[in-house]
Amino acid sequence: MVDLIWNGKEQLEESIDYIQNNLTSFERVELNSKLKYDLIVNGKNKDWINKLFWGDNLQVALNLLPKFKGQIDLLYLDPPFFSGTNYEIQIYEGDKEFETLAYHDKWQGGLDVYLNTIYQQFYLFKKLLSPQGLIFVHVDWHANHYIRAILDDLFGINNFVNSIVWYYYNKYSAGKYNLPRAHDTIFVYSMSDEYAFNELRIPRKKPIKQLKRVMVNGTLKNAKDENGKLIYRIVNDKKMDDVWRIPCMQPASKQWTGYPTQKHHRLLERIIKIGTHKGDLVADFYCGSGTTLYAAEKLKRRWIGVDNSKYAIYLTRKRLLNYLHKKNVNNLYPFEIITDITEKRQEILQSGFFQKELIIKRKK
Repeated sequence: MVDLIWNGKEQLEESIDYIQNNLTSFERVELNSKLKYDLIVNGKNKDWINKLFWGDNLQVALNLLPKFKGQIDLLYLDPPFFSGTNYEIQIYEGDKEFETLAYHDKWQGGLDVYLNTIYQQFYLFKKLLSPQGLIFVHVDWHANHYIRAILDDLFGINNFVNSIVWYYYNKYSAGKYNLPRAHDTIFVYSMSDEYAFNELRIPRKKPIKQLKRVMVNGTLKNAKDENGKLIYRIVNDKKMDDVWRIPCMQPASKQWTGYPTQKHHRLLERIIKIGTHKGDLVADFYCGSGTTLYAAEKLKRRWIGVDNSKYAIYLTRKRLLNYLHKKNVNNLYPFEIITDITEKRQEILQSGFFQKELIIKRKK
C-alpha cells in the first residue's frame, strides 16, 4: 500500500477539530419578497427545501454532518485546479464599473498547502455521501495526478469507477510550445460496489448497420439466425463512453453568466442523469455560477449548493429565479439561501446587494 505524505497532512484531525470547535451558526436569509423571492419558497413539496449556502465549504460541511451524514447521493466537485491564477471579474452596476476577485487559485505555501486543503475538504465531504453514492471530481492538467492519488487514498483503489475526458473542441489556444490543451478530466469514485449508474445513449449523426450481439455464458457473441447467418440491425444511437465531446461555454450562449469557471449545462446534466434518479440529493461545494444546481432543478433532483463568493451566490440565485420565472416552472422543491451572518455579510444584505441589477463579465 502506498502512503501519501505531505507537510500538514498529519494535523488533519486537529485542524478539523479546531474548525468544529469554532463553528459559526448558519441561518436563513430573508430577501425582499417583492422581487420574485416568493418563487423560492413556493415549491410543491414542503418536505424538502433546496439549500444554497453562502459560506466556507468546510464550515458548511461540518454544519450539515449531524443531519446529512450518509444522505447525499451524488457529489460534483469542481475545486481549484492549482492553476496559479487569481480569477477576476468586471462588474457593471448602472454607470459604475469596477473589477473584483471572483476566486483565488494562487497558494501561498505551494503544493503542500493546496493538497492539504483539498484533502481536508474531500475527507469531510465523503462523510456526507450515501452508501450508494458517487463522487465526480473535475480537474485539469495542473494537478489531476495528485487529485487521483488523494481519491485513491480516501475512497480506495477498488472504488474507482471512471476517468471521464471532457473534450471541449471549441476552445481557442494561443500556445506555441505545446499542443492545445482541449480537455479536462472528471474522476468518478463510489462509496461501495452498490451504486446507481444509469446507462446513457447518444444519437449518431446517421444510422448505421451493425452486427447484433448477444450475451452467452458471460461473453458477448455475434447473434445468428436458425440458419447460422449473422443477424444485423440498424442503430440510430450508441452507448455513451468515457470521452464526452461537449463545447466549453461561450458568451453567445443563453446560459452564459460571465463567471470564470462556468461549465456547460449539458456536462452537468449528463453527470446527474448517470448517477441519480428523480428526487435524489445532489450537492456541489464549489457551486460557482450554479450550473450543477440549475441542472438538478431541471431534472427534478433535490440539491445543496455552497460557495463563499457573494457574486457566485448572486448569479446562482438569479439564474435559478430566471429559469423558474421564464419557463413558468412550478418548482417541485422550494429553495432557501443560508449563511453565517457576519458583520460584513449583514452590511451586504442591508445594502440590497441581491436585489441589484448587476452585469458580470469575466475579465479578459
